[in-house]
Amino acid sequence: MELSNDAPLSDLIALRLKNAIITGDIAPGTPLVESGLCKQYQASRNTIREALRQLRYEGLIIYALNKGAQVKVLTLSDVRDIYKIRHTLELSAIKHSQYVSERHFETIDNILCDGEKAATENRWNSVGTSSLFFHHAVVGLLESERLSSYFSTILAQLRLIFSMSINEKRFQVGWLEKDRSIYRHLVAGRQEEASEMMKLYLYESEAYVSDIVLAHQSDRRRG
Repeated sequence: MELSNDAPLSDLIALRLKNAIITGDIAPGTPLVESGLCKQYQASRNTIREALRQLRYEGLIIYALNKGAQVKVLTLSDVRDIYKIRHTLELSAIKHSQYVSERHFETIDNILCDGEKAATENRWNSVGTSSLFFHHAVVGLLESERLSSYFSTILAQLRLIFSMSINEKRFQVGWLEKDRSIYRHLVAGRQEEASEMMKLYLYESEAYVSDIVLAHQSDRRRG
């Protein structure tokens, strides 16, 4: 996810922080200390505050009393909302896939190959990132920059949930082949089959992700 070079510095910093969340480099609950961010990005405190305001608006950070900004820990309510959005956008994108050019499918295939290579190398964090990029590319079939930009925030929120999983390999290993199967239907022009597979995928994913959130909440209460 990129911005033009003439974008305000606060937008660029917000995007870099969001990308760090998507790639799993920043975990839920991580404090975002203004002084440290000023030093890291060579930016003023006002610029950092504006970047953090953007991330707060996108539901990626919260402000805790006496603690300042920290990356949000998502709830079951967040999960339900995320998956309503995913069903709407990803299924609409599949319907629209019959109108897009071959380059869109090449992009998706490259993403899947990256994820499959990462799996053979036991880089499960990278597998998760590739899966997120796969679904971003599916939404990209709608050919709308605004929707793609909006969906990048959904990806960041999903990664925050992935990060709650104790065993990321166990969480990620089952989705690779499902992603590849959906792609095979898409590239063959079988939108109906791809849509049905995506529906099942999203229902299964929501159930799995909900279990992760519930387990995390239980651990926090015991802690």
